[in-house]
Amino acid sequence: MNDYPIIEAPEMMEPAKRRAFFSMRYTLYFFSWLCMWQGWHVSGSIFQLNFVATLLPSPLYLHELFLAITLALLLVERVINGDLTFSRSYFSGPILLMGFALVFSWIRGMIIRQEFTYVYEAHESILIVISFYIILNIFRSKEERKVLLILFFFATIMKAADSTWIKFFSTSEEKGWGTVLFWRDGFLLCMGIVIALIITQYRGKQLKWLRTTMLWFSPFIMYGLIVSYRRTFFIALFVSAVTMFITIGKGRRKKHAWIFVALLIGTVIFVFATDPVGIIARTVGGIFQPQEEGSSYIRLMEYPNILQNIYHNPIFGVPIGTQWFQYYKMPIFANYTTLGCHNTYLYWPLRTGIIGTIGFLWILLRIWKSLIVNIALQKTEEDFLMNQLLIHSIIVYNTASFFGLMYADAMGIMTSFILVMIQLQMIHESDMISYRDVNIWQTWRRKEIIYRKSYPLIHNINIVS
Repeated sequence: MNDYPIIEAPEMMEPAKRRAFFSMRYTLYFFSWLCMWQGWHVSGSIFQLNFVATLLPSPLYLHELFLAITLALLLVERVINGDLTFSRSYFSGPILLMGFALVFSWIRGMIIRQEFTYVYEAHESILIVISFYIILNIFRSKEERKVLLILFFFATIMKAADSTWIKFFSTSEEKGWGTVLFWRDGFLLCMGIVIALIITQYRGKQLKWLRTTMLWFSPFIMYGLIVSYRRTFFIALFVSAVTMFITIGKGRRKKHAWIFVALLIGTVIFVFATDPVGIIARTVGGIFQPQEEGSSYIRLMEYPNILQNIYHNPIFGVPIGTQWFQYYKMPIFANYTTLGCHNTYLYWPLRTGIIGTIGFLWILLRIWKSLIVNIALQKTEEDFLMNQLLIHSIIVYNTASFFGLMYADAMGIMTSFILVMIQLQMIHESDMISYRDVNIWQTWRRKEIIYRKSYPLIHNINIVS
């Protein structure tokens, strides 16, 4: 049963109110799209709307500023509608537990340091909680999952434009590390290629125009990914392409085999036609000779330190706002941080201890359960496209989490968009906002919602009463 409140349909409103509603809706869509891809570490792209930060000076980063503007627009729309309801989600439990663990760790850090501090986690992991509830309350109709799909597709194209412009025209010295450095940016570029692989298997007509658009732009996105030097997402792309042999189902695998071979050949051609020396130095050299490449070497030195910090702080973790202890001295020839770690699975036990780790694992379990149930219930080619996009976005996320800060660099906002897309697909497939009581294996086998059996004791109590 859909537990969302009944919202007055736009066509039932007064004409003036209806016009205002649609105007705000499309404005919200536009700013939500900007939230997906705006923000940068490497300057010099004409596509970054930096003048907004000049007009609205604040301690917020550009992507956070657009999120704040989007929140303000949402509140205006709700006032116009006279709708002050708050959306619920299947993911609220783990999200709130993660948020509690982060704030608790932050407070512990302030007590230890005996001062109030504004922590960097507010720009990173804490942003996941804030952005999730903003986006959840913007996109509440199951039909809007298609809007999010289209916005996401075009966000990957714009990030490729960012990367390409910086490669050719930026004078920033930081581009030597890659044209885009946000973890979200690497995720977007990787997903642009994953989308191209998936959409070649789409057999429907409704989104045929989108398939044509993405296939035309796929070489452009591939170039943007290659010159970004994001090694983590090269690996994630390969993992996604391989697991796609399993996820796409029967009748599509032979075609994917040819596409997979074309991807490998195309990647080699792109590398040697663009920047072979830089790419090989940053990627292959970093993998096989990490001591010659600073950012790879610090990861090898970082992990033993992180594991030692977790071992010595197993319950509550190392408080946010304090630096973790260097049991093994870090190299001085490369930039590194003692506030986070290059492994998302280790970040939560490091900074939040048992509570945050449970929340993180809990949300991963709920995500995968939702994806499996949605795939079991899918009926149309549009459902196939949406479910494949979502499952591979999580495959990319899970893979990248082994090597990167998938809680940082605007990734919190992007993660929230993915969670809301999964939620809307749940509502579309089953008219439910929660799969808590769904028997996942029976549902997969029978291709319909099957609930878990109640315990006999509960049945007996019901009979007696």
